[in-house]
Amino acid sequence: MKYLLFCIEQYKKARGMSGKEAYQLFVKYGFIDYILDLYEVLHIQGTRYLLEELDEYQAYQDARGSRSNI
Repeated sequence: MKYLLFCIEQYKKARGMSGKEAYQLFVKYGFIDYILDLYEVLHIQGTRYLLEELDEYQAYQDARGSRSNI
């Protein structure tokens, strides 16, 4: 749980968001489950890696969502 809070805080700072905005994105894109599922890999990486992973996962979710609307 501490790592999840750390991730939200780092994301918030990097994106210039409020905590509420960051949390809403974490819920919308499923970042919470993603982080919990990949904790063993993610927690040993740096913050830059984490942010890049979340950006890629968000892009994947966006693309997946847009395909389902076709």
